[in-house]
Amino acid sequence: MDRRPPNRIRQLRKARGLTLEQLAALVPNPDTGAATDVSTISKLELSKRALTTDWMQRLAGALGVEPAALLDSGVDFTPVRRVPLVGRIAAGNWREAIEDPLSLVPCESGGPATFALIAEGDSMDKLVPPGGRIYIDPDDFGLRDGKYYAVMKDGETTFKRFRASPARLEPCSTNPIHQPIDIGREPFTVIGRVVGTWQDFD
Repeated sequence: MDRRPPNRIRQLRKARGLTLEQLAALVPNPDTGAATDVSTISKLELSKRALTTDWMQRLAGALGVEPAALLDSGVDFTPVRRVPLVGRIAAGNWREAIEDPLSLVPCESGGPATFALIAEGDSMDKLVPPGGRIYIDPDDFGLRDGKYYAVMKDGETTFKRFRASPARLEPCSTNPIHQPIDIGREPFTVIGRVVGTWQDFD
């Protein structure tokens, strides 16, 4: 009997809030180019149809993951998805920035609205160098001691660590020009919690 290995198509589809019908509409049939019928997607999920390389590429594209993420390795992991990457964010303009991103980049953390920001200058260099990325979840903005938050102050975007006693936002920089923000004394806007960083090691 031909027993095909299980896969993660259903798990990934559910994680993105998609029905079988919605996923089928996003996946072009490799034979016809038209939308795939629901029964085919169901058979692929249940391993009743072979998950060929062609199907893996099409399903991965629709689900926003790498093809390897469709395979069930027996190891639990957080599915990789792609989030908007933006450059500098002008004060009050982050929502517009993520609607017109530079590109989409892989991300394993944060909620559905998470986006990536390119680190510029040295205001973040203890955690990520200039040109690296931070991942920000704008739905997670309640300040908790020891956590890092992306904030806007005087039209500039940076990220700092919140300290509860006394309440302040500490810089993440080797440059002493960047000073703590005393909460209650200086106006600032919390964009969201920093849920991850990434840098390219050449």
